[in-house]
Amino acid sequence: MVKIVIDTLGADMGLAPVVEGVAKALAEGLDFFPVLVGPTEEIRMILDREKIDSVRYELVEGRRYIRNEDPPTAIFGDKNDNTMAIAYDRLKNDATCDALLSAGNTGALLVGSICRLGLLPGLKFPALVSALPCNGENLLCLVDCGANVECTADDLARFARMGHVFAHSYCGIEKPRIGLMSVGREKQKGTALTQQAFGKISALGLNFVGNVEGSDLVSDYADVIVADGFSGNLLLKCAESVGKAAIRIAEKYGKDSPIVQAICQELWETFDFNSRGGATFLGPRKTVVKMHGAANADTAAASIAQILRLEKSHFSKKMAEEFSK
Repeated sequence: MVKIVIDTLGADMGLAPVVEGVAKALAEGLDFFPVLVGPTEEIRMILDREKIDSVRYELVEGRRYIRNEDPPTAIFGDKNDNTMAIAYDRLKNDATCDALLSAGNTGALLVGSICRLGLLPGLKFPALVSALPCNGENLLCLVDCGANVECTADDLARFARMGHVFAHSYCGIEKPRIGLMSVGREKQKGTALTQQAFGKISALGLNFVGNVEGSDLVSDYADVIVADGFSGNLLLKCAESVGKAAIRIAEKYGKDSPIVQAICQELWETFDFNSRGGATFLGPRKTVVKMHGAANADTAAASIAQILRLEKSHFSKKMAEEFSK
């Protein structure tokens, strides 16, 4: 059984949606054991209300948490007893724990993965990947989607390797198509950074399809899109907002039409990324998944299913093998 350490604090709507999502996943029969870090009495009240037997989980007390406005280094110093730090320490020191789930401060979670948990040999910092259901029948893996806003060409080449391993293990794609985010598909397009990265990725021996554009998020031209975290995060949030805007427009003109409602449902399932799970850190020694700050119960339940899928695919082992070369 997969044991998941869950930081219950730090989400925009408080701990209730996170704990309710854990209860939902348990009620649906997902095979995992949660270690919930946070105000234990409040957590227990929610789980009791959801009729979850106390033998099915463990509670660890923690009341302080890192706010969104706090610097990433807040995971240390006078906030060393915050729930995220407690969760990381439990994950690192308990060999029976497999993964960590949090909706807290992204920067602090990144720093914690480096300094409290540790990265795989050969890596200096992790990347963040989102598997998006907007690429036809396949998932589109966007890496980096917000962890590293300033990157070098070597960073982007490393993201390509990480994305290849993730798409192969998590999505089951034998030879994932790797694309580099630019302003046009032509080889000469882009900044000096993307042009340098183009050459480095070309030399890796991956299934590199060259440059891609923003529209390729939904074109099924690539299985993995490589970008710096600044551009990747803009692309991610723009796509989600455009999809939801399309739903609002369709509902405005055909709210009572079954056909329009079916279209809206498909748009929602495609572009409501928050309900589909979280983003996965690529590089830590154990699995770390970051939920959106606006996480709801569906987000938490989907993120737990995501972690179970990662563990079943032996993702961390395959990433370690890739970077031991």
